[in-house]
Amino acid sequence: MILERFTAIDINFYAAFFLLIVLVIIYTKKDVYSFSSNMFKYIIITNIVLLLFEGFTFFYNDIQSEFAWYMNYSFNAIVFLLTPLVGSFWAMYIDHKIYNSKERLKRRLYYLQPFLIGLVLSIVNLFFPILFSISADNVYSREPLILVNILTMYILLFYIFYLVIKNVRLLESNVISGVLLFMIFPAVGGLVQMMFYGLSTLFSFMALGVVASYIFLETVGTSKDHLTKLFTRIKTDEYIKNLMDRNLEFAMIMIDLDDFKELNDSHGHSVGDEVLKSFGIVLMNVFSRNALVSRFGGDEFSIVLLSNNDEELLDYKQYIFDELKNPIYSKYINGLKFSYGYGFYRDGDTKTIDQLIVEADNKMYDDKAVNKNHKRRKSDR
Repeated sequence: MILERFTAIDINFYAAFFLLIVLVIIYTKKDVYSFSSNMFKYIIITNIVLLLFEGFTFFYNDIQSEFAWYMNYSFNAIVFLLTPLVGSFWAMYIDHKIYNSKERLKRRLYYLQPFLIGLVLSIVNLFFPILFSISADNVYSREPLILVNILTMYILLFYIFYLVIKNVRLLESNVISGVLLFMIFPAVGGLVQMMFYGLSTLFSFMALGVVASYIFLETVGTSKDHLTKLFTRIKTDEYIKNLMDRNLEFAMIMIDLDDFKELNDSHGHSVGDEVLKSFGIVLMNVFSRNALVSRFGGDEFSIVLLSNNDEELLDYKQYIFDELKNPIYSKYINGLKFSYGYGFYRDGDTKTIDQLIVEADNKMYDDKAVNKNHKRRKSDR
Protein backbone atom coordinates (compact mmCIF):
# COMPACT_ATOMS: atom_id res chain seq x y z
CA MET A 1 0.00 0.00 0.00
CA ILE A 2 2.79 2.44 0.96
CA LEU A 3 4.76 1.53 -2.17
CA GLU A 4 1.69 2.18 -4.34
CA ARG A 5 1.28 5.64 -2.76
CA PHE A 6 4.89 6.56 -3.50
CA THR A 7 4.53 5.26 -7.06
CA ALA A 8 1.57 7.58 -7.61
CA ILE A 9 3.62 10.66 -6.72
CA ASP A 10 7.06 9.62 -7.95
CA ILE A 11 7.01 12.34 -10.65
CA ASN A 12 7.09 14.95 -7.86
CA PHE A 13 10.14 13.39 -6.25
CA TYR A 14 11.95 12.95 -9.56
CA ALA A 15 11.30 16.62 -10.38
CA ALA A 16 12.45 17.70 -6.90
CA PHE A 17 15.63 15.63 -7.26
CA PHE A 18 16.28 17.18 -10.68
CA LEU A 19 15.91 20.70 -9.23
CA LEU A 20 18.18 19.73 -6.33
CA ILE A 21 20.89 18.79 -8.82
CA VAL A 22 20.53 22.21 -10.49
CA LEU A 23 20.75 23.89 -7.06
CA VAL A 24 23.92 21.94 -6.21
CA ILE A 25 25.45 23.00 -9.55
CA ILE A 26 24.65 26.64 -8.79
CA TYR A 27 26.30 26.48 -5.36
CA THR A 28 29.26 24.48 -6.71
CA LYS A 29 29.98 27.20 -9.29
CA LYS A 30 30.65 29.61 -6.39
CA ASP A 31 29.84 32.64 -8.48
CA VAL A 32 29.40 36.12 -7.04
CA TYR A 33 25.62 36.28 -6.91
CA SER A 34 23.51 39.30 -7.67
CA PHE A 35 20.14 40.02 -6.12
CA SER A 36 18.36 38.49 -9.14
CA SER A 37 20.55 35.36 -9.01
CA ASN A 38 19.66 34.87 -5.36
CA MET A 39 15.99 35.23 -6.29
CA PHE A 40 16.42 32.42 -8.80
CA LYS A 41 17.86 30.18 -6.08
CA TYR A 42 14.83 30.95 -3.91
CA ILE A 43 12.54 30.01 -6.82
CA ILE A 44 14.27 26.62 -7.07
CA ILE A 45 14.21 26.00 -3.31
CA THR A 46 10.52 26.94 -3.01
CA ASN A 47 9.65 24.73 -5.99
CA ILE A 48 11.48 21.79 -4.38
CA VAL A 49 9.55 22.29 -1.12
CA LEU A 50 6.25 22.51 -3.03
CA LEU A 51 6.98 19.33 -4.98
CA LEU A 52 7.78 17.40 -1.80
CA PHE A 53 4.91 18.78 0.25
CA GLU A 54 2.38 18.27 -2.52
CA GLY A 55 3.64 14.70 -2.78
CA PHE A 56 3.01 14.21 0.92
CA THR A 57 -0.55 15.53 0.56
CA PHE A 58 -1.25 12.70 -1.90
CA PHE A 59 0.57 10.23 0.36
CA TYR A 60 -1.42 11.03 3.52
CA ASN A 61 -4.79 11.52 1.82
CA ASP A 62 -7.52 9.07 2.97
CA ILE A 63 -5.28 7.28 5.52
CA GLN A 64 -7.52 6.60 8.51
CA SER A 65 -5.62 8.07 11.47
CA GLU A 66 -5.63 11.34 13.41
CA PHE A 67 -1.94 11.87 12.70
CA ALA A 68 -2.49 11.41 8.95
CA TRP A 69 -5.40 13.90 9.06
CA TYR A 70 -3.20 16.59 10.63
CA MET A 71 -0.37 15.85 8.19
CA ASN A 72 -2.76 16.02 5.25
CA TYR A 73 -4.18 19.35 6.38
CA SER A 74 -0.77 20.84 7.28
CA PHE A 75 0.92 19.92 4.00
CA ASN A 76 -2.03 21.23 1.95
CA ALA A 77 -2.02 24.50 3.90
CA ILE A 78 1.71 24.96 3.29
CA VAL A 79 1.31 24.20 -0.44
CA PHE A 80 -1.42 26.82 -0.79
CA LEU A 81 0.66 29.32 1.18
CA LEU A 82 3.87 28.80 -0.79
CA THR A 83 2.42 28.57 -4.30
CA PRO A 84 2.06 32.38 -4.74
CA LEU A 85 5.55 32.84 -3.29
CA VAL A 86 7.08 31.26 -6.40
CA GLY A 87 5.32 33.92 -8.47
CA SER A 88 6.54 36.68 -6.16
CA PHE A 89 10.16 35.49 -6.36
CA TRP A 90 9.87 35.21 -10.15
CA ALA A 91 8.45 38.73 -10.42
CA MET A 92 11.30 40.11 -8.30
CA TYR A 93 13.83 38.23 -10.40
CA ILE A 94 12.59 39.49 -13.78
CA ASP A 95 11.90 43.04 -12.56
CA HIS A 96 15.46 43.27 -11.25
CA LYS A 97 16.77 41.84 -14.53
CA ILE A 98 14.96 44.62 -16.41
CA TYR A 99 15.46 47.64 -14.14
CA ASN A 100 18.32 46.60 -11.81
CA SER A 101 16.70 48.52 -8.93
CA LYS A 102 15.96 47.23 -5.44
CA GLU A 103 14.31 50.56 -4.69
CA ARG A 104 11.77 49.86 -7.41
CA LEU A 105 11.06 46.46 -5.86
CA LYS A 106 10.64 48.05 -2.47
CA ARG A 107 8.02 50.45 -3.86
CA ARG A 108 6.16 47.45 -5.23
CA LEU A 109 6.29 45.64 -1.87
CA TYR A 110 8.64 43.11 -3.47
CA TYR A 111 5.64 41.74 -5.40
CA LEU A 112 4.45 39.90 -2.30
CA GLN A 113 0.76 40.78 -2.79
CA PRO A 114 -0.24 37.28 -4.05
CA PHE A 115 1.57 35.70 -1.10
CA LEU A 116 -0.18 38.04 1.35
CA ILE A 117 -3.56 37.24 -0.21
CA GLY A 118 -2.74 33.54 0.07
CA LEU A 119 -1.74 34.01 3.71
CA VAL A 120 -5.08 35.66 4.53
CA LEU A 121 -7.01 32.94 2.69
CA SER A 122 -5.05 30.20 4.47
CA ILE A 123 -5.80 31.74 7.87
CA VAL A 124 -9.50 32.07 7.03
CA ASN A 125 -9.47 28.47 5.79
CA LEU A 126 -8.63 27.33 9.32
CA PHE A 127 -12.12 28.42 10.40
CA PHE A 128 -14.13 28.41 7.17
CA PRO A 129 -13.11 25.97 4.40
CA ILE A 130 -12.86 28.28 1.39
CA LEU A 131 -9.72 26.87 -0.27
CA PHE A 132 -9.87 23.21 0.64
CA SER A 133 -11.33 20.91 3.27
CA ILE A 134 -10.30 17.61 4.82
CA SER A 135 -13.23 15.39 5.78
CA ALA A 136 -13.45 13.32 8.95
CA ASP A 137 -12.35 10.36 6.80
CA ASN A 138 -9.21 12.34 5.85
CA VAL A 139 -10.23 12.96 2.23
CA TYR A 140 -9.15 16.19 0.57
CA SER A 141 -11.71 18.28 -1.33
CA ARG A 142 -11.45 21.52 -3.29
CA GLU A 143 -13.49 24.50 -2.18
CA PRO A 144 -14.83 27.48 -4.21
CA LEU A 145 -11.96 29.94 -3.64
CA ILE A 146 -9.24 27.51 -4.62
CA LEU A 147 -8.82 29.40 -7.90
CA VAL A 148 -8.16 32.75 -6.20
CA ASN A 149 -4.79 31.60 -4.92
CA ILE A 150 -3.66 30.45 -8.35
CA LEU A 151 -5.20 33.33 -10.29
CA THR A 152 -3.43 36.01 -8.20
CA MET A 153 -0.10 34.38 -9.02
CA TYR A 154 -0.89 34.16 -12.73
CA ILE A 155 -2.07 37.77 -12.85
CA LEU A 156 1.30 38.77 -11.42
CA LEU A 157 3.15 36.59 -13.94
CA PHE A 158 1.22 38.13 -16.84
CA TYR A 159 2.07 41.60 -15.51
CA ILE A 160 5.75 40.63 -15.55
CA PHE A 161 5.29 39.34 -19.09
CA TYR A 162 3.85 42.76 -19.97
CA LEU A 163 6.97 44.44 -18.53
CA VAL A 164 9.15 42.18 -20.67
CA ILE A 165 7.21 43.05 -23.84
CA LYS A 166 7.31 46.75 -22.89
CA ASN A 167 11.11 46.62 -22.56
CA VAL A 168 11.73 44.07 -25.30
CA ARG A 169 14.26 46.27 -27.15
CA LEU A 170 16.42 46.50 -24.05
CA LEU A 171 16.44 42.79 -23.27
CA GLU A 172 18.43 39.86 -24.52
CA SER A 173 16.46 37.30 -26.53
CA ASN A 174 17.41 34.67 -23.94
CA VAL A 175 15.57 36.67 -21.25
CA ILE A 176 12.39 36.69 -23.34
CA SER A 177 12.74 32.95 -24.03
CA GLY A 178 13.31 32.23 -20.33
CA VAL A 179 10.22 34.18 -19.30
CA LEU A 180 8.04 32.45 -21.91
CA LEU A 181 9.22 28.99 -20.88
CA PHE A 182 8.67 29.67 -17.20
CA MET A 183 5.09 30.76 -17.90
CA ILE A 184 4.13 28.12 -20.48
CA PHE A 185 5.17 25.03 -18.52
CA PRO A 186 3.27 25.76 -15.26
CA ALA A 187 0.31 27.15 -17.22
CA VAL A 188 -0.07 23.82 -19.02
CA GLY A 189 0.59 21.82 -15.84
CA GLY A 190 -1.90 23.85 -13.82
CA LEU A 191 -4.58 23.53 -16.50
CA VAL A 192 -4.14 19.75 -16.66
CA GLN A 193 -4.26 19.44 -12.85
CA MET A 194 -7.44 21.52 -12.62
CA MET A 195 -9.13 19.51 -15.40
CA PHE A 196 -8.20 16.07 -14.07
CA TYR A 197 -8.81 15.93 -10.33
CA GLY A 198 -6.25 13.83 -8.49
CA LEU A 199 -3.50 14.31 -11.07
CA SER A 200 -0.37 16.15 -9.86
CA THR A 201 1.23 18.13 -12.69
CA LEU A 202 1.42 21.82 -11.69
CA PHE A 203 4.67 21.82 -9.71
CA SER A 204 6.39 19.14 -11.81
CA PHE A 205 5.71 21.21 -14.94
CA MET A 206 6.82 24.31 -13.04
CA ALA A 207 10.08 22.49 -12.30
CA LEU A 208 10.56 21.97 -16.05
CA GLY A 209 9.94 25.68 -16.57
CA VAL A 210 12.46 26.59 -13.87
CA VAL A 211 15.15 24.35 -15.39
CA ALA A 212 14.51 25.68 -18.90
CA SER A 213 14.58 29.25 -17.60
CA TYR A 214 17.82 28.61 -15.72
CA ILE A 215 19.45 27.42 -18.95
CA PHE A 216 18.35 30.55 -20.82
CA LEU A 217 18.74 33.14 -18.06
CA GLU A 218 21.69 32.03 -15.94
CA THR A 219 23.91 29.96 -18.23
CA VAL A 220 23.60 31.62 -21.66
CA GLY A 221 26.22 34.34 -21.86
CA THR A 222 25.00 37.88 -22.23
CA SER A 223 26.06 40.07 -25.12
CA LYS A 224 24.56 43.32 -23.84
CA ASP A 225 26.02 45.99 -21.62
CA HIS A 226 24.50 45.93 -18.14
CA LEU A 227 24.07 49.71 -17.86
CA THR A 228 22.97 50.86 -21.31
CA LYS A 229 21.45 47.58 -22.58
CA LEU A 230 23.38 48.12 -25.81
CA PHE A 231 25.52 45.36 -27.27
CA THR A 232 29.06 44.89 -25.96
CA ARG A 233 32.37 45.01 -27.80
CA ILE A 234 32.41 41.21 -27.88
CA LYS A 235 29.19 41.23 -29.90
CA THR A 236 30.61 43.98 -32.16
CA ASP A 237 33.70 41.88 -32.94
CA GLU A 238 31.53 38.81 -33.65
CA TYR A 239 29.25 40.79 -35.98
CA ILE A 240 32.14 42.40 -37.87
CA LYS A 241 33.83 39.03 -38.33
CA ASN A 242 30.58 37.62 -39.71
CA LEU A 243 30.26 40.49 -42.20
CA MET A 244 33.89 40.08 -43.26
CA ASP A 245 33.45 36.32 -43.73
CA ARG A 246 30.47 37.05 -46.00
CA ASN A 247 32.45 39.72 -47.94
CA LEU A 248 29.83 42.37 -47.25
CA GLU A 249 30.68 46.07 -47.40
CA PHE A 250 29.99 47.97 -44.20
CA ALA A 251 31.02 50.93 -42.07
CA MET A 252 32.05 51.19 -38.45
CA ILE A 253 31.36 54.40 -36.55
CA MET A 254 33.15 55.29 -33.31
CA ILE A 255 31.68 57.93 -30.98
CA ASP A 256 33.23 59.38 -27.84
CA LEU A 257 31.41 61.78 -25.49
CA ASP A 258 33.30 65.05 -25.06
CA ASP A 259 34.11 66.24 -21.52
CA PHE A 260 32.38 63.24 -19.95
CA LYS A 261 34.92 63.08 -17.10
CA GLU A 262 34.18 66.68 -16.18
CA LEU A 263 30.45 65.93 -16.15
CA ASN A 264 31.05 62.96 -13.84
CA ASP A 265 33.24 65.03 -11.53
CA SER A 266 30.77 67.94 -11.43
CA HIS A 267 27.47 66.06 -11.09
CA GLY A 268 28.37 62.61 -9.81
CA HIS A 269 28.43 59.15 -11.30
CA SER A 270 24.65 58.72 -11.10
CA VAL A 271 24.20 61.59 -13.58
CA GLY A 272 27.03 60.15 -15.67
CA ASP A 273 25.30 56.77 -15.78
CA GLU A 274 22.03 58.45 -16.75
CA VAL A 275 23.78 60.28 -19.60
CA LEU A 276 25.30 57.02 -20.88
CA LYS A 277 21.92 55.27 -20.79
CA SER A 278 20.15 58.19 -22.45
CA PHE A 279 22.80 58.54 -25.14
CA GLY A 280 22.39 54.83 -25.85
CA ILE A 281 18.67 55.42 -26.38
CA VAL A 282 19.49 58.35 -28.68
CA LEU A 283 21.68 56.08 -30.82
CA MET A 284 19.01 53.37 -30.91
CA ASN A 285 16.42 55.92 -32.02
CA VAL A 286 18.68 57.30 -34.74
CA PHE A 287 19.90 53.99 -36.14
CA SER A 288 16.76 52.01 -35.32
CA ARG A 289 17.14 48.38 -36.44
CA ASN A 290 19.46 49.13 -39.35
CA ALA A 291 22.67 48.80 -37.39
CA LEU A 292 24.40 47.11 -34.48
CA VAL A 293 24.79 49.72 -31.72
CA SER A 294 27.24 48.92 -28.93
CA ARG A 295 28.83 50.45 -25.88
CA PHE A 296 32.45 49.98 -26.83
CA GLY A 297 33.75 50.84 -23.39
CA GLY A 298 33.54 53.74 -20.92
CA ASP A 299 31.95 56.65 -22.76
CA GLU A 300 32.76 55.26 -26.21
CA PHE A 301 30.11 53.83 -28.51
CA SER A 302 30.30 52.01 -31.83
CA ILE A 303 27.84 51.45 -34.63
CA VAL A 304 28.24 48.91 -37.41
CA LEU A 305 25.97 49.35 -40.44
CA LEU A 306 25.81 48.20 -44.03
CA SER A 307 27.01 51.33 -45.81
CA ASN A 308 29.93 52.43 -47.97
CA ASN A 309 28.88 56.06 -48.36
CA ASP A 310 30.63 58.97 -46.61
CA GLU A 311 27.71 61.29 -47.14
CA GLU A 312 25.29 58.87 -45.48
CA LEU A 313 27.51 58.59 -42.42
CA LEU A 314 27.81 62.37 -42.13
CA ASP A 315 24.02 62.57 -42.34
CA TYR A 316 23.82 60.18 -39.40
CA LYS A 317 26.11 62.47 -37.41
CA GLN A 318 23.66 65.33 -37.97
CA TYR A 319 20.72 63.08 -37.06
CA ILE A 320 22.38 62.40 -33.70
CA PHE A 321 22.84 66.13 -33.06
CA ASP A 322 19.19 66.72 -33.95
CA GLU A 323 18.00 63.92 -31.67
CA LEU A 324 20.02 65.33 -28.76
CA LYS A 325 17.88 68.47 -28.96
CA ASN A 326 14.71 66.48 -28.34
CA PRO A 327 13.09 67.81 -25.12
CA ILE A 328 12.20 64.29 -23.95
CA TYR A 329 15.79 63.92 -22.71
CA SER A 330 17.28 65.50 -19.59
CA LYS A 331 19.16 68.80 -19.58
CA TYR A 332 22.45 66.88 -19.46
CA ILE A 333 21.63 65.26 -22.80
CA ASN A 334 20.31 68.31 -24.62
CA GLY A 335 23.20 69.75 -26.58
CA LEU A 336 25.65 67.03 -25.47
CA LYS A 337 28.86 67.19 -27.49
CA PHE A 338 30.56 64.14 -28.99
CA SER A 339 33.38 63.22 -31.34
CA TYR A 340 32.63 61.10 -34.40
CA GLY A 341 34.77 58.96 -36.66
CA TYR A 342 34.29 56.07 -39.04
CA GLY A 343 36.00 53.55 -41.24
CA PHE A 344 34.87 51.39 -44.15
CA TYR A 345 35.32 47.77 -45.06
CA ARG A 346 34.91 47.54 -48.82
CA ASP A 347 35.04 44.78 -51.39
CA GLY A 348 38.56 43.47 -51.74
CA ASP A 349 39.80 44.90 -48.40
CA THR A 350 42.25 42.83 -46.38
CA LYS A 351 41.77 44.80 -43.15
CA THR A 352 41.54 43.00 -39.85
CA ILE A 353 38.97 43.93 -37.22
CA ASP A 354 41.64 45.74 -35.20
CA GLN A 355 42.77 47.74 -38.23
CA LEU A 356 39.20 48.83 -38.95
CA ILE A 357 38.72 49.89 -35.34
CA VAL A 358 41.98 51.87 -35.40
CA GLU A 359 40.88 53.62 -38.61
CA ALA A 360 37.55 54.68 -37.11
CA ASP A 361 39.18 55.52 -33.78
CA ASN A 362 41.80 57.77 -35.42
CA LYS A 363 39.15 59.71 -37.32
CA MET A 364 37.17 60.09 -34.12
CA TYR A 365 40.18 61.61 -32.34
CA ASP A 366 40.80 63.89 -35.32
CA ASP A 367 37.25 65.12 -34.83
CA LYS A 368 37.87 65.53 -31.11
CA ALA A 369 40.95 67.60 -31.85
CA VAL A 370 38.84 69.94 -33.97
CA ASN A 371 36.08 70.10 -31.36
CA LYS A 372 38.43 70.89 -28.50
CA ASN A 373 41.15 72.70 -30.47
CA HIS A 374 44.09 70.73 -29.12
CA LYS A 375 46.18 67.68 -29.91
CA ARG A 376 44.36 64.39 -30.31
CA ARG A 377 46.19 62.66 -27.46
CA LYS A 378 48.83 63.67 -24.96
CA SER A 379 51.18 61.21 -26.67
CA ASP A 380 50.81 62.95 -30.06
CA ARG A 381 53.76 64.92 -31.36
